[in-house]
Amino acid sequence: MNVNQKQIISQLVYTFAQKTNITNQEEIHNTINRLCSMSINDAIDALLVSLNDLINRKMIIKEDILTNVDAIISLNPEKYASATNLIERLNWIKDMNMEYPSMSLTENHQLIMEAFDRFNELLNGRFDCYYTGAFLGYIATGHELKRYHGDLDLFINEQQLLILKELVDSSLDFKFVSNMDHKAVSGHEYKIVYKDTPMSIGLFLFERQPDSSITTKEYYFENQNNNRQLLVDEHHFSKEYTKMSFSDEIREYNGIPYKMMSLEHIYNLKKNSRPKDRYDAQIIKDNVDMMIDYRLDEERKNNFDINRKPVAISIIQTIEQLLKKQQGIQYK
Repeated sequence: MNVNQKQIISQLVYTFAQKTNITNQEEIHNTINRLCSMSINDAIDALLVSLNDLINRKMIIKEDILTNVDAIISLNPEKYASATNLIERLNWIKDMNMEYPSMSLTENHQLIMEAFDRFNELLNGRFDCYYTGAFLGYIATGHELKRYHGDLDLFINEQQLLILKELVDSSLDFKFVSNMDHKAVSGHEYKIVYKDTPMSIGLFLFERQPDSSITTKEYYFENQNNNRQLLVDEHHFSKEYTKMSFSDEIREYNGIPYKMMSLEHIYNLKKNSRPKDRYDAQIIKDNVDMMIDYRLDEERKNNFDINRKPVAISIIQTIEQLLKKQQGIQYK
């Protein structure tokens, strides 16, 4: 951010502080310093969200923003040419659930790229696992990251979960964390946190069947007759559905091999979902084989679920016992 941009931001903050009767100079200076420490595009995003909040709280009116819209546009005229462009950006931020991120968009992109790089080095192609999620769609197709990414997602063969935990425990960069004490049916049983940052790798567990088809599993505890019972919901994928979804293609990132769910599978799950998922689907659409997408829709009818299945022996109990022992807590 150059000197001129910082001056414009300072003037905007003082202008709207006056309109909202904010006189605390420390608060004003902290806001200016926070915005000026960002990249210019992050600062504009933050300004748009803050001004929208002020309108919603009836502290300013739309005309107050329109009076100052030229100053906002002048912060990056190459990207924004009109008030309409700024409104479109604000609406996009809302659709992407990016109004109140824990960090700036630039910081988020840097962090997730770093976490992916470090974790991929840790795995080094030694596990039966597949990355999934929107982030991998961007990486695999060479698209610049556009929106906020909360975490990475990884499908891993549950038989290798203990080996993964031991590897993570020996790492200085990552920490293995259980969600089982508060997990509902859906969600990650475990996550791997990167350097005590907000970024983590969420684990999805699966079992590989003798015919190479895959069964994904969702474990959770439930109190039954005063006993804590471990249950699992199993999602059995047909062999053909597995083949189309879990790609055997070996990809590389910074020279380290990795595997991921097929682009067709990622697109198929996102194409009719939330606005941010539909946005991601459009990003990778040109790289998707639409015939495979169609076949995934058709083959899905051959998948089946087994829900609320009691679990007598599982890697989950082993992992939970180890984690409780590490914490000095008796496992029940």
